[in-house]
Amino acid sequence: MLIEVSQIPPEGLDIDLPPETLDLGTPADLWEGLASVRAVMHVGRSGRGVVIGGTFAGDLLLICSRCLERFPFQAADRFDLYCEVGTPTMAGDQRELDDDELDVTYLEEGRINTDHLLRENILLSLPVQPLCREDCRGLCPQCGANLNLGSCGCRAPVGDPRLQVLRKVR
Repeated sequence: MLIEVSQIPPEGLDIDLPPETLDLGTPADLWEGLASVRAVMHVGRSGRGVVIGGTFAGDLLLICSRCLERFPFQAADRFDLYCEVGTPTMAGDQRELDDDELDVTYLEEGRINTDHLLRENILLSLPVQPLCREDCRGLCPQCGANLNLGSCGCRAPVGDPRLQVLRKVR
């Protein structure tokens, strides 16, 4: 959904986005398929810019980092964002940004794209190492069997025989 900044009334705008399918981009072996995302937000004017605050919840399939099984995950969080229309500098002009400028999102066309906003917040809320469950046993290092489904029968690796002497030291 696109929101025209010029159409935002002085008292602000309340938006309730129903569940919709959102493409999160290239999955990078972390998730699979599309996400179903819903959000409630308030868009208001503040000085030269726009303040956006709200909450989101999204359902998607993550890939367990231990056993590689797909599992449902719900990402939900609150977000607050300050946007200004235009760019901080002229094209080709290079300078170091101030600390205040690092927290600003610049809207080039005078529009807020809620899809980009929600995509960014969903991706930021994903776990770094997703697990299907806390006690996930992962895959067997020898045969690759999912150890959550049962033992595979492979013998545990003995280890480097040169280090056996260290096991006797206590």
